[in-house]
Amino acid sequence: MTGFWIGITITILIVIGASVLVGRILSRPTRQPMTREEKMTGLKASGALKHRKSNRE
Repeated sequence: MTGFWIGITITILIVIGASVLVGRILSRPTRQPMTREEKMTGLKASGALKHRKSNRE
C-alpha cells in the first residue's frame, strides 16, 4: 500500500514539474519585431515582390 502512495506522489511531482517547465518556456520574451526595412528585405529575398518595378532586372 505504501508503494502505491509513493507512485502517486512521484506522478504528481512529474506533472507539476512539466507544467512549470512549459510555463517558463511560454513566458520567455519574444524576439523584437522586425523593422520596416528588415521586412522589405525579407520579402524581396523570398521573391514575394517579383511584380514590382523596383525588383525587375
